[in-house]
Amino acid sequence: MKLDTDAIKIINFFEKYTKVHARDCIIEPTNIIFIVEEGKAGKAIGKKGLTINELENKLNKKIKIFEWSDNLEKFVANLAPQAKSVKLEENKGKNILSIGVDFNKRGLLIGKGGTNINRIKTILKRYHNIDEIKLQQ
Repeated sequence: MKLDTDAIKIINFFEKYTKVHARDCIIEPTNIIFIVEEGKAGKAIGKKGLTINELENKLNKKIKIFEWSDNLEKFVANLAPQAKSVKLEENKGKNILSIGVDFNKRGLLIGKGGTNINRIKTILKRYHNIDEIKLQQ
């Protein structure tokens, strides 16, 4: 995984501002996603969300923070709290992740226009080489 200079600058700013180490930064048109060490999201968000709100105002983008985990199931749970099960399969050289989710929570996981599921897929591709995500009940 390689970071461009904009991502490195934003990570440095984030770390100085929050005092939390960021493993990764993904810049989207309206959001910036940070992957932080396990157990550090609360510190980055700050009391009553104050730190994250100030950071959003300074960067003029919404901030999303997810906690890293070496364990795939736990990492998926951090990315998608709606997930109730995770199963990794390989088919024709592709890594396919099946995520079990209740039918009534499917929309939350997918997001408007697929934004949430595409974000999750992007992150999982970077860290766990996941090629495809399937949602199951």
